[in-house]
Amino acid sequence: INHGAMTTLIDRWRPETHSFHLSCGEMTVTLEDMAMISGLPINGEALTGTTVTANWRDSVGQLTGVFPVPPEKGERDSEKVLHHWLRDER
Repeated sequence: INHGAMTTLIDRWRPETHSFHLSCGEMTVTLEDMAMISGLPINGEALTGTTVTANWRDSVGQLTGVFPVPPEKGERDSEKVLHHWLRDER
């Protein structure tokens, strides 16, 4: 990761327009951009819905085929799928 580039992009992000304001113009990240960056497929049906937090790992495992590892003892449970974990696993 280029930390300087990440810091610059974070500083230029405008949440009210969901875009980056750069010296050359405005830029929006599209779904296709995320597919190129993460390597995750964007074809097919979306994985959506609600889940009970008590069984969210089972739901993720059934939908993706990869079950998230529970936190170690004393570690806080995030109750969400981290992008880097999904990218690495898929």
